[in-house]
Amino acid sequence: MSVHDDAASPGQPVGARVEASGPRSAAVRDNSGTIVTGDLHAARRPPLPAPAQIEAPARLLGLPRRPTPWFVGRDEALTLLAATLEAGAGAGVISQAVVGLGGIGKSELALQYAFARRLDYALVWWIDADSPAQLEAGLAALARALVMGSDSVAAGQASPEEASAWAITWLAGRTGWLLVFDNVEEPAHVEPYLARLTSGHVLITTRRDVGWRHLGITPLRLETLPRPASIRLLGDLIGPPHAAQTAVLDELAGELGDLPLALTQAGAYITVTPRCTPAGYLRLLRQVLERMLATTAAGGDAERVVAKAWEVSRVRVAEQNPLAEHLLRLLACYAPDHLPATVLAGAADDEQEVNEALALLASYSLITLTTHPTDPTPTAANHDADDHENSDDQESVSIHRLTQAVIWHQLTTTQRDQTRAHAAELLDLALPADPETRANWPRYLRLLPHARAVTPPGSHTMKKVIDFARASGDYTTARPLQQARYTAQVETLGPEHPTTLSARANLAYLTGEAGDPAAARTLFAELLPIRERILGPEHPNTLSARANLAYWTGEAGDAAAARTMYTELLPSSERILGPEHPNTLTDRANLARWTGQAGNAAAARTMYTELLPSSERILGPEHPTTLSARANLAYWTGEAGDPAAARTLFAELLPIRERISGPEHPTTLTARANLAYWSAQAEARGLH
Repeated sequence: MSVHDDAASPGQPVGARVEASGPRSAAVRDNSGTIVTGDLHAARRPPLPAPAQIEAPARLLGLPRRPTPWFVGRDEALTLLAATLEAGAGAGVISQAVVGLGGIGKSELALQYAFARRLDYALVWWIDADSPAQLEAGLAALARALVMGSDSVAAGQASPEEASAWAITWLAGRTGWLLVFDNVEEPAHVEPYLARLTSGHVLITTRRDVGWRHLGITPLRLETLPRPASIRLLGDLIGPPHAAQTAVLDELAGELGDLPLALTQAGAYITVTPRCTPAGYLRLLRQVLERMLATTAAGGDAERVVAKAWEVSRVRVAEQNPLAEHLLRLLACYAPDHLPATVLAGAADDEQEVNEALALLASYSLITLTTHPTDPTPTAANHDADDHENSDDQESVSIHRLTQAVIWHQLTTTQRDQTRAHAAELLDLALPADPETRANWPRYLRLLPHARAVTPPGSHTMKKVIDFARASGDYTTARPLQQARYTAQVETLGPEHPTTLSARANLAYLTGEAGDPAAARTLFAELLPIRERILGPEHPNTLSARANLAYWTGEAGDAAAARTMYTELLPSSERILGPEHPNTLTDRANLARWTGQAGNAAAARTMYTELLPSSERILGPEHPTTLSARANLAYWTGEAGDPAAARTLFAELLPIRERISGPEHPTTLTARANLAYWSAQAEARGLH
């Protein structure tokens, strides 16, 4: 049985085992030393600094791009927005929701306001808020940007859940900031965050026009442009119209429903197409067949208008560059915002061809190309929207959600399947091979929304994504993805296939790590008899299920029962796996741990004393498991009433931790804290 390192809490020799996809492998995470209080549920990584310790930046601007210069007809909306957000300054958090149809310009209004008022705030931060996961990720990115300069290790290792909660606490203690939640699907998604904020400004864009008033928000409804503004927008895009053209622009604006998205695409088409006039574009628009429109979009007038403008552009783009049309189909599969352009590089033999196709699409305003820092959480996050000239920057591609919907509805079922499969293949190529290497995590984090959009749950790619989320401690992301993976494998392989059972075991493990040890215990209790029936009571995976049941029983609060289960399991592990197998050593360590937790610190110390020589001989004196055994021996020595000996043991361990893991690694920090704690305990008893 192979053993896969899978993280654990400090001080815990962990029997929670994550099984690999094959039928004969199981995973056991090493343990990492214990904390000073005996609370064995502490974080595995260095904690983020207290929010109060991080000063408000002089200027932190996190906007997705510069606002467009083609912005007309919204002066009144901007005035109303400013009046709402500035009213009652300092009297609590002020929130405003901008609602309206897709393509109406909600996001652009928010961007225009945020950019124009950026000097009025110490911090302006934009969050793509399509889903609760995106909301959490955006707040986590804010936390990392704020913390990075003072504690890069903690910032880089914090889970999204931990970091997002930290960001909200930091904001709640400050004034003079603006937070933008863009494209919120449901008021309930932002309600928990708004409830914790006590100051500052929050700007929300959403298509949902109900459910805001119970949050104390009176939505600002954005309508289509007034006709004079539509004519002016077209004129700004294609050049000032002469008198004869004004009537044509008036007619064209009416045909496009005064919708800013459609007007912008029409203006771009006229501008980049030789000898195309507004009248000529109007004729093309009216030639779009109604039977085509019936298959291009579902929904209301906005969708139909964009579908017509899209069809005109599609024909022209396909004539100029067939690859560009294929890229649009691919972009309809991914999340709409900030796909790294490098993901699409494999769509053609020559990457330059892809770059030319993207530039063509951008010239027609079908996509937006933006330059962002390669690292999503740069040390110097206070970049202005036009400070993107760093050679390490990379280009990202965004596409409007309404354009995505139009493209997708136009495809046949076969085309959708083929395009989604190609999109998933390109994404897999863009993901680093090793999801558990910390240096790869920024890349995974940037691609996570796109992976969730296109990756089949039962695929190897999704396994890599789940492994990243698990390794980085983001169990709230990993668990639902594993649930979908397990469901897919039940449907394709059957409920008792070895791979399905391993997926079931991993789901149980992630359920516990996500904060529900009682549910994890129940899931393993249900899995164990199936393992025993199919594999037999002595199969290694059956032993793994027994170990997991014992571990989560202890985590659920019954240390005595966990101790009993490990007492019964250990002889089987020694006989079947051998007394020196790593899993056997782990079972011995868990028995010691739960014995101590059940109230017998002296027995736990004895067990660790007996375990340590075996671990040193079999795994090596500096193996992580061996060092963890030393840490646990030191801890339970102190708990057994000998703080001076505990102090000595931690004093001997600390320089080894510093040399092997570095001075800021979680295990090093834990050892340092324990040394300080037991030193204080020894001094308090007069033991020098």
